[in-house]
Amino acid sequence: MVTSSSPEVTDSESIVTQAAEWVVLMSDEENPPSTAQKQAFLDWRNQDPQHDEAVDKLQTLLGDIQQFPRSASKAALSVSTSKAYHQHSWQTLAKTFVLLMVIFIPMFVWLPDKVTLMMADKQTSVGDWQSYTLADNSVIMLSSDSAINVDFNHSQRTIHLLKGEIRVKVSKNRQRPFVVKTEHGSLTALGTEFSVDKRSDYTLLKVIESTVAATCQRQGCDVKPLQPGQQIRVYAEHLGKVSDFSVADVSLMWNKHQLMVDGMPLNEVLTILNRFHKGYFYFDAQQLENYHVSAVLPLDNPQSALALLADSFPLKVTHISPWWTAITVVPKT
Repeated sequence: MVTSSSPEVTDSESIVTQAAEWVVLMSDEENPPSTAQKQAFLDWRNQDPQHDEAVDKLQTLLGDIQQFPRSASKAALSVSTSKAYHQHSWQTLAKTFVLLMVIFIPMFVWLPDKVTLMMADKQTSVGDWQSYTLADNSVIMLSSDSAINVDFNHSQRTIHLLKGEIRVKVSKNRQRPFVVKTEHGSLTALGTEFSVDKRSDYTLLKVIESTVAATCQRQGCDVKPLQPGQQIRVYAEHLGKVSDFSVADVSLMWNKHQLMVDGMPLNEVLTILNRFHKGYFYFDAQQLENYHVSAVLPLDNPQSALALLADSFPLKVTHISPWWTAITVVPKT
């Protein structure tokens, strides 16, 4: 069962595409926009804050299109002497370029993570789950698209979580603390069971057994010990609030590969599902954060989970390619 809240929605399905078309039109030196077109562009930007934000992001991402060499573009387009043909071809090329950049830039951002995954000591591919017994007899499980480096010495056992999520059953050794480190902070245990989920802005610690001490990356950061059934978000500069979670829900995920959520924002649910999907889910996180999900979703079949969400929320799911899925809000009728 999926339950949801219902905030006011805005149809932003084509905002990025419209913004790209406006940027091309306003940047054409050979066929400058008319006064009426400039006013129409201004009116469009002022119509919705999302319009203005989309234009700003595109201009920041792509820079000023006027900086592209006109001679080079013309030579690549055609040897025709028709000025009108050149103008039309340049506009077509520029528009195509902008739209392709909008689509493919996230993929270039995604590639470095794949390189890191490939070079890690232990890693899993998308949709894969693996369990390893370490040199100290601790057992570590990696969920989908995760990567770790292992650094054990005579005084400390350190796991560097580079990406994704792990569950650890630590072999007790009071002389050698067991530490999981991310870019956000450190999590220290002597003998316990816990999970660590590295996300873009924070690391989420959930303690299943015994005690784990959490601290952030900042020098002088507080240290908070957590008990079984407690979780905390560790940010680079501070620690979040300690809250409770269901240990049974965590076991359901790791043993049955099912995600149980109770009131989780829809954008966070999609972020989790995307890690189990061989492709990219494109969505506006801010647009979806006010919808809340209570459901049990299959992690090994994220497309089925997405279909379930689309049946329960005003969503439109567009499969642009096998690797690219756009998720947008359907406006109220």
